[in-house]
Amino acid sequence: MRYKIIEKLLTPNKYSRPQKKLIGVRGIVVHWCANPQASAEANRNFFENRKLGKTGYGSAHYIIDLDGDVIRCIPENEVAYHVGSKTYTKEALSKLSTYPNNCTIGIECCHVDWNGKMTDATYNTLVELVADLLKKYKLTTNDLWLHKEVVGWKDCHKWFVDHPDEWVKFKKLVADRLNSKPIQKTNEKQSVQKLTPQPKQEKVATPTVQSQQNKQSLQEVMIMKMSDFVNNYNMKQLEEIYKKAHEEGLLNDNTWAEKAANKTITVGEVAFLATILDQRRFEKYCKK
Repeated sequence: MRYKIIEKLLTPNKYSRPQKKLIGVRGIVVHWCANPQASAEANRNFFENRKLGKTGYGSAHYIIDLDGDVIRCIPENEVAYHVGSKTYTKEALSKLSTYPNNCTIGIECCHVDWNGKMTDATYNTLVELVADLLKKYKLTTNDLWLHKEVVGWKDCHKWFVDHPDEWVKFKKLVADRLNSKPIQKTNEKQSVQKLTPQPKQEKVATPTVQSQQNKQSLQEVMIMKMSDFVNNYNMKQLEEIYKKAHEEGLLNDNTWAEKAANKTITVGEVAFLATILDQRRFEKYCKK
């Protein structure tokens, strides 16, 4: 398999494409988009719309679509805002820099569910793209990072963070690719999973990547109750986001608390709050 790169560079702006030059490429960082079923183009357009200054800072060099195609948002020699943080891990500070955005290339991965599960096409392109970049910049798999490994606090890429053995397996596949060994592709049926709703709740038609007839629009997915969309573990994480949002002064009445308690929170509301919280962390870092 050889992936296709579609160049759709962001408009130069201070929020997502500042046009600052990298000091060099010392690492490749892997992320998840954190919005199931959304396309690479939708995520690219989200980065583009940040130029309006209403959704904070953030971007990435590449976004891998559900079908394996790749959108390039930012040239490899420019800074993308993909690992900005108030704090960094000791390893990142030692091997990268005090501000890793200035020496890393960020890759966002589209995925099918809130666990971060990718399609085979996305996964296999990720292996090849990472291997190509490591080879191009004379790096090794020791220079391959998860977002969490750089900042220490963010569960990104969630699939690999929650399944450390899968991260080890992935890096071995990349190493094999660097050594020109064939990639052992995963089974498509295992990789593309249906989203299972909570028990005793009204069933929601759940799309697969391959079935266009049953595929819901992004708008329909965004208004689904989180309790219909994720499991209890993720609901607890979600409630933590709301708790943190209250502490940060984003929520000034009981409406949001009731939503969390009643599990009537929507995917769109979660994405909004998570984005604002990330923006605040980034702004605090920039003011240091």
